[in-house]
Amino acid sequence: MAVPTGWHQPVEPAGPAPGFAFAGHGARLGAYILDAIILGAVVSAIIVLSALPILGTILGRVGDQPDYWSDSTTWSQLGGGIGLAILGGIVASLVGLVYFPWFWARGGQTPGMRAAGIRVVRDRDGGPVGGGAAILRLIGSWISGSAFYFGYIWILIDVRHRGWHDLLAGTCVISSC
Repeated sequence: MAVPTGWHQPVEPAGPAPGFAFAGHGARLGAYILDAIILGAVVSAIIVLSALPILGTILGRVGDQPDYWSDSTTWSQLGGGIGLAILGGIVASLVGLVYFPWFWARGGQTPGMRAAGIRVVRDRDGGPVGGGAAILRLIGSWISGSAFYFGYIWILIDVRHRGWHDLLAGTCVISSC
């Protein structure tokens, strides 16, 4: 049995394809924080704009008459405003639901990932992520966060910097610079 002589530097883990390097932990976290800020601002704007008619009706009727809530005009105006607020809530929910998968399937980068210089690709060959894998990755993200964020902590453990959501969808995140 031959005994190795000297220390050998560990081999760098290969990326999904030649010339690609896995994204760093800080870049991934920074991209997610920026995306959360963007998504939060868009969803908040949709909700506030859709609720303005309700607020306008209430503020417009205060002080008109002591029993302004008995006026049928007030209730019809509120009904339209409530309908718009419900529609705004549905639109805001859909925006929140499709934000990440839509960007992942269309170029592999959310706005935050673009700013951080990273991209999500298929793990096996570095190709673009399809719609099905993007949806699986979103579901995996929910799972990663629901288990005390251990699925995200796994990124620090995995040699290819993959979280549970990446493992489930067959993706990885690479530096795009």
